[in-house]
Amino acid sequence: MLFAFILGSIVAAAQAVAGPAPAIFAPGVISGPAGDGSPSFTPDGKTLFFTRSGASAETIMESHLVSGSWTIPEIAPFSGTWNDEHAVVAPDGTYLVFVSSRPIPGTQKKAAHLYRVDRTGDGWGTPLELPAAVNIGPYVFAPSVGPDGTIYFLSIGSGRTFQLYSSTFWGGAYQTAAPLSFSSPATADVDPAIARDGSFMIFASSGRRTSDDKQEHLFVVYRENSGWGTPVPMHYDGESAASNDNEPDIAPDGHTLYFSSDRSLPVSFPRTRVQAEADLARIESWDNGNTNAWSIPLGTWLHHG
Repeated sequence: MLFAFILGSIVAAAQAVAGPAPAIFAPGVISGPAGDGSPSFTPDGKTLFFTRSGASAETIMESHLVSGSWTIPEIAPFSGTWNDEHAVVAPDGTYLVFVSSRPIPGTQKKAAHLYRVDRTGDGWGTPLELPAAVNIGPYVFAPSVGPDGTIYFLSIGSGRTFQLYSSTFWGGAYQTAAPLSFSSPATADVDPAIARDGSFMIFASSGRRTSDDKQEHLFVVYRENSGWGTPVPMHYDGESAASNDNEPDIAPDGHTLYFSSDRSLPVSFPRTRVQAEADLARIESWDNGNTNAWSIPLGTWLHHG
């Protein structure tokens, strides 16, 4: 596998090393004045799905890479009628899975459940709710699809407990979901993102730092034989304990991490008139405290040591 050379010594070294500062992704186009995040790419890296949200609704958007630039996003063909979010493309690009709060088929009841929509030529088919083996409760979020079809996701239980689960795809059917070995309600883990070859996972958590830090931060955990190792915090240059970093997605090439964050760029005072105008332009474009999409190279956590 592509990342099979990652060994325990690399994990230990990664704990002491910080990655480079992340970069804002497509400011003014993908990252804009609304809340923008949970990016996911098709295998060729040329089509992007992400969530654009406001105070009352979330919508899945679609953009295309044309001549080196991302097109103005449009509502994805399968979204917009209901409250939808967090679309993730399967590794082979033939389908995607997303979260929707639309009425459960055959009922008037609503729940945050996972839906699958298949690629049909140049378009998309009709979204279908995944079975109860996956949608194990009324609040199922943040899907990620493994190379073997396994679905990884977040389930929010009674008392607002957060825990990561997986449902294996075997024999043409999803098997009853089970908690991931490293995740528990006490660690408050969210938003799993499995690598394209299944050798590691990146997720966010608000319960693994110090007791006075309840923000969500990124962690990486490596596959060990048939199980998982110990999660490692992903520190980076310019990291802020006041910011939430979550909704990770690993680029198709395996070398770049995209994630959502409400972090802002620092402003230095005193400022010149030119600096003040530049800061204002950035704030009006995207840097206003809402969630945006960011990217960071994964080399620190894949190759260090």
